[in-house]
Amino acid sequence: MPLIDSSLDTAAKRVSISWHLDPSPDRVWWGLTDPEALPQWMGRVISGRFAREETVLIEHAEDYCCTSEILECEPERLIAMTWHFPEEPVSRLRIELTPNGTGTQLVLTHEALGAETGNYLPGWYTHLLYLEAQLAGEPRPMAEFWATYETLAGTGPEP
Repeated sequence: MPLIDSSLDTAAKRVSISWHLDPSPDRVWWGLTDPEALPQWMGRVISGRFAREETVLIEHAEDYCCTSEILECEPERLIAMTWHFPEEPVSRLRIELTPNGTGTQLVLTHEALGAETGNYLPGWYTHLLYLEAQLAGEPRPMAEFWATYETLAGTGPEP
């Protein structure tokens, strides 16, 4: 696992993760925003596109969608958006990409998570493992997503 650093701040209702990915920022950006790449690690794009002031609807499971308003979008460098699931407060997600040697450092900050803060850190670890596999051309089976999450939530990843 290419985890560089992570933190969970329940008082501030925030998680942050720094992760190294082998591909260049343009390839990582493709994985983060392309409607054909997203189902392999996040969910299926129902509507919208990743551009400033757009609204994107992503189905994470059957009839379970997240709605995001894109607040900032600088291709291959930065995306910031709201993040809203039913029964959860509207939160804010920011992903920054920086070239790092031959690869990319991804810094993810998710804040205003409310009571779900503790569940988001292993959730993002799981999503980033799936993104990494997608970028390597070896997608993990989505049917194993929740088993992977449960493993990470129970023991935590080894840096």
